[in-house]
Order: sequence, then structure tokens, then C-alpha cells
Amino acid sequence: MHLLQVNHLSKKFGNLQALDNVSFSIQKGEIFGFLGPNGAGKSTTIRIIMGFLHPTYGNINVFGLDSDADAVTLKNKIGYVPAEPVLYADWTVDEHIRFVANIRGTQIKARADKLRQILELDGSKKVKQLSTGNQQKLAITLALCINPPLLVLDEPTRGLDPLLRASFHQLLREYKQQGGTVLLSSHDLSEVEDLCDKIVIIHNGKLIQDTTVTRLRSNHGHKIKAHFIDKIPDFSDIAGIEDLVTTKHTVEFKVKDNLHPILQTLSGSHVEDLEITSASLEDIFEEIYK
Repeated sequence: MHLLQVNHLSKKFGNLQALDNVSFSIQKGEIFGFLGPNGAGKSTTIRIIMGFLHPTYGNINVFGLDSDADAVTLKNKIGYVPAEPVLYADWTVDEHIRFVANIRGTQIKARADKLRQILELDGSKKVKQLSTGNQQKLAITLALCINPPLLVLDEPTRGLDPLLRASFHQLLREYKQQGGTVLLSSHDLSEVEDLCDKIVIIHNGKLIQDTTVTRLRSNHGHKIKAHFIDKIPDFSDIAGIEDLVTTKHTVEFKVKDNLHPILQTLSGSHVEDLEITSASLEDIFEEIYK
């Protein structure tokens, strides 16, 4: 079931084409990674989902509703963490929580207090006294405490230290187990690899990949490094091999095709040491963005 469907979405700002015919869908219960370099169009897409911008062409359906026409209704169903949270500087953390509880129901305060403790956030501090990371914690708390069916997160772990980032990741896993769905925009590739079921990648406003992390790695192959006791076998005729480098007893190369013929060739040789690694997400993204 498509919980969120982006249909041929385009957005222009004057002569600037920020989004160009972007389409993808998110299933209920997924943690969905939304990736791309700065200026790719991620935040523009998210702002259209939230009803803050109107599309030039195309549309986004969320829960069967139009993100543009039904923006007010949808805001009650979405927990949103923007890249730069807008908070009241002279309000304390607890005052923000009480404000949301007055709107959404008093049961929210108990959830918010639990989240605040997990994220080590001081309820008595005013926003203007908080670091960037602590302001981010407050934005996360306010988004999660309403227990929405959809979370839209734009760089949510910006400013969080590694331990609290791990705590936040666990919160997202628990939220998913309870039936929640997440759209996660992040520059942290380890975060994406750790959490996301599917990913889309956009670049210069165009969708260039719609896949899983596993499939993305597989499509970009493996690096092989082997050290031999004596003669190095001939790999030059095997399909898919790239960047082949040999020394007296060592061979290194990349391969994008099936590993089976490589392993067959290795099995007939005296291999002293063998290292097979998947392409890192950093390497993949560098190749994609070239």
C-alpha cells in the first residue's frame, strides 16, 4: 500500500528548475531514505509534502490526500523535523511540550517527557540557551510525541553526538515496529545504511536511483585483493573486471558482475590472502555525482 506517492513532481523558481519530473512511492511501515547533495531538491520536495510550497507540475498524495489541497488536514497526520527547526526563543523546553499537549491532548506530555529523558534534554532551559544539537532534540521530541502515522525528517541528527544519534535510531526502529512510516533525508550515509529499507537519490532536481542499499552496493560491485604464494592466474578475460593492477604476487581489481567466475579462478590457485569488500556508500555516491 502506497502511503505517500510523488507523481511527476516539478518545481520552478523563476528560471531555476529545482525539481524535474520526480516520481517515487513510500510503503506503509518503511524507513525511506531520501538522498542527494546540497541543492539537489530534497528540501523542496519535503516542503511540498508539508504544504509549504505549491508544485509547478505534478502532485503528492499522502494517505490518499493531496499535499497541496489538503495541507491543513495532513499536518495533523505528520510529525515534521525541518533541517533548521523554528522554535520560540523565550520559551522553555517544557513550555513547548505543554503548548503541543494543549493542542493535541494531555497524553502527549507523558510521551514527550519520556522522549526528553531518552534524549537528555533539560526541560527548564529556554530555547535561546540551547545548543544547535539540543534544539534539534526538542524538534525531534515534538515530532515524535504526537505519535503520527508518518514522520518527515530533514537532517534530523544534525548536531547530535554519536551516542544520542544511536538512541534516536532506536526510537525510529521502535516507531517502525509500531506501524509508523519515515521519510528520512540525511547526509549521514552510515545512518542511511543502518536504518533505511529503500532509498531514492536525486541530483540536480532529477531522480537518478530508486533502490535499496543492498542492491545499490551490488550494482556497484566489489573490490578484490588477493595475494598468491606463487603464480598469479590470468583474470584479464573475465567479464566485468575493472582497474586491474598486478604486482609479483598480488592482484587488485573491481568487478561489477557475478563473483562466481572470480571465485572459480581463485579456487585453482594457491591463495595466501584474500580480501573482498563491497563498495562503500561514499565511493558509490562519489561515482554517481560525477
